[in-house]
Amino acid sequence: MKKFLSLILVMLMVVGLAACGKTDQPAAGGQQPADGQQPAQNTPAAASYAETVTVAIDVLPSSYDPGSNTFPIINRIVYDELINYNKLTKELEPALATAWEWVGDNCDVLHLDLREGVTFQNGNPFTAEDVEFTLARNPNTNIADYYDHCEIINDYSLDVHLSAGNSDFPYILTNTLYAGVIDKESCEADPDYGTAIGTGPWAYDLDNTIDGDTYVFTRNDSYWGDKPETKQLILRYIKESSSRLIALQNKEVAAFMTVGETDVPVVQGDSSLTYCSGAGVGPAKMYYIGFNMKNGKAANNLYLRQAIACAMNNAEIIAAYGDPGAVESDGAFWGYDTPFRASASDFQEDLTFNVEHAKELVEKAKEAAGGEIPTLKLLSNYSKTVNSTMCLAVQAQCKAIGIDVEIIESDSAGVLAMTKYAEPGDYDMIQYNVPLESWPSAANRMFVQDSNNNRAILNDDHVTDLLMKAAASSDDSVRKENYVAVQTYIHDQAVYIPVYYGSRDGAQLAETEGIVWTNDGYPEFTYVRVPA
Repeated sequence: MKKFLSLILVMLMVVGLAACGKTDQPAAGGQQPADGQQPAQNTPAAASYAETVTVAIDVLPSSYDPGSNTFPIINRIVYDELINYNKLTKELEPALATAWEWVGDNCDVLHLDLREGVTFQNGNPFTAEDVEFTLARNPNTNIADYYDHCEIINDYSLDVHLSAGNSDFPYILTNTLYAGVIDKESCEADPDYGTAIGTGPWAYDLDNTIDGDTYVFTRNDSYWGDKPETKQLILRYIKESSSRLIALQNKEVAAFMTVGETDVPVVQGDSSLTYCSGAGVGPAKMYYIGFNMKNGKAANNLYLRQAIACAMNNAEIIAAYGDPGAVESDGAFWGYDTPFRASASDFQEDLTFNVEHAKELVEKAKEAAGGEIPTLKLLSNYSKTVNSTMCLAVQAQCKAIGIDVEIIESDSAGVLAMTKYAEPGDYDMIQYNVPLESWPSAANRMFVQDSNNNRAILNDDHVTDLLMKAAASSDDSVRKENYVAVQTYIHDQAVYIPVYYGSRDGAQLAETEGIVWTNDGYPEFTYVRVPA
C-alpha cells in the first residue's frame, strides 16, 4: 500500500570524495563522458558488498514530484537532468542530453540531442515527448518564466523555445531542485504518484516507504549509466545529531548527514568512524533572514526591516551553532563564488551590525507604523538544529533593540506551504538557507514570483525586469550591471538579510565507501556501499 504523502508534493556526482580520502567512486553524477563510454567504478573484481545500506538524513523531502521537491538527495538518485553540472570543474556535462547548442544569437532557442536507449524505471522508453511534457508542466518559475514550447524534430532531437532569452538556461536544466525529467505516460495514468518515476539509478519503493520517517529505494538494474553495487538504499529521518550518532555507532546506519558541534570530537576520536567535510565541493549554503513581503508586518515598513538587518551579529550567530568553516556574508545576497557580485561600495545603505543605529531605525519604524511594533513571527524549518539555533540567536538580537520575536516551528513541507500560500498573520520573517550555485541566474529563484524558493514572496516588477535584462544578454558588462543592481536593491530594501555561508559535514562508518560529501549539505549517496 502506498504510504501517506506529505503536505506538498535534488544529485550531482563529482570526481573524488572530499575529506574522506576515498577515490573509488565514478565520475561526476555517474554521467558518462561525451564519447558515450561509462567510466568504471575502479572497485576490486572480487569485492562483495552488502545488499542493503541505510543512511540517516536530517531533513525531509516535500514531494514525490522533482518539480516541487526541495530535497536534492532524492531528486538526484531517482531522476536524471538533461544536463549535468560538475561541482568541481564548474562545467556542463552530458546527461540525458548528449549535446546542446543555441540556435541563433538571441539565446531563446536551445537545440538538444537526447541519449538513445534510455528507459524509465517502469520500462517506458525515454523520448523527446517526455522532455516536452516535463518542461511544459514544471511549476518552478526558473523554468516556467522562460519556457514557451518545444519543437520535436524526432524521438531524440528537439528545439526548446523560450519566451525570452536566457543565456543561463542550460545551467537551469542541471538543477537538482527541480529539473529532473519524468515519464509522461506514468503521470497521465497516475496523477498522484506518476511523478515518482524517473530514469535515475534508484527507484522509489513506495510500498515500503513510510512518509516522514523512512524512504526506501531499489536499484534500477536498467539504468543507462553506472549501476550501484548496493541493491537497496534506505534513507531514514533522524532529527537530532546525537540520535544519528548513536545509530551510526550501533551500525544501524552506514552514514549520516550533519554532525552536531558537540558530536564532532566524538566522531573524530572513534577509529571505527570517519568524520567527513564537504568544504569546497559544491556551493556553500547561505543562511539568511527574509521578510514576508506579501502580508507580513514588516512588508510596508522599510525602517523595521533595516533595523533588524543592523541588529544581526553574524559572528555571534555563527558561534552559536559552532560551524568552524562558516564565512560571514558581505551583504550581497549572492553565491560566494558566483560572477557579477556586488560589493559594499555598491550599496546605498549601511546595514552592517550596529546596535545603536538599529535602535534609531526602530524609532523611525514606530513613527512609520503609528505606534509600537507588535511581536513578529519568525518561521523556520525546525527539523534541523542549525536552524533552531539560528532562530534563538536572531530572537535575542532583536530583543536587544526592542523588538519581540515569536518563533514558529514547522517542518520543510510546512514551510513550503506557508511561504507559498501565506495568509495575513501566518508569519512576518523567515529563517532559512539556500545553496546558490556558481552561475548568476541561480539566485533568480529567490526573487521571481511564485518560485518555491522565493521565501520572501517578493513580487517586484523592478527586480523581475533587471533579472530578465541580465539573462537575455550574452554581454558580460550588461549582465553585471543588472545583476549588481538586483543585489543592491535587495540589500538596501532589506528584503533578505544574508547572514553567513555555512560549511556542511557528515559522518560514516570507516568501512563505508562511495559517498560524496558536499558543501551544500546534500551528500550524494548514489554509489554508497558497505563491504559485506
